[in-house]
Amino acid sequence: MSYQMLDRSTASMPDLDFIPEQEDAESLIVWAFRRWVLGVRHQAPEQWETVWRGLRRRCGEPVAREAAAALAEMIEALRRTARRTITHHQPCCRCVGDDEALLLVLLGACQRGDGLLARTAAQSLSGIAHPDGLLEGAMRLAGAFAERGLMLPCRDMPTSSAVPDGIMIH
Repeated sequence: MSYQMLDRSTASMPDLDFIPEQEDAESLIVWAFRRWVLGVRHQAPEQWETVWRGLRRRCGEPVAREAAAALAEMIEALRRTARRTITHHQPCCRCVGDDEALLLVLLGACQRGDGLLARTAAQSLSGIAHPDGLLEGAMRLAGAFAERGLMLPCRDMPTSSAVPDGIMIH
């Protein structure tokens, strides 16, 4: 089991009240992912509550409940099975890192029903051949966002990402 998925940052805890004003799905997903991971890393449930409030405000309660549960499922799957460190920026940062870009590719592919791209992105993100838990959570999160009309654009794999050794793409 690998528990090294979280990139250790020397920065202090970010402002808990910041919720992104952008209405696009990508900004909301990246922000929610970053906050949730901070909650895991620092054992800070207030981070999860902030995500819940942000999702509820943007998506409504039933969709927010499903999206938050799916996000938690994805992050727990990565935490349990990832064979490499997953990096991310702070919640208020405007940059999107390679792993965050892979997450967006994964979720966008799930929304479009592109199973091959979704599996490839999940394999690259996790470093494992069979990222089933990650894929299941991603399908749930992508579906919840699609239900509210929050569609992710079609994106290709980041150029710096690579499929782990020993994995064949058909």
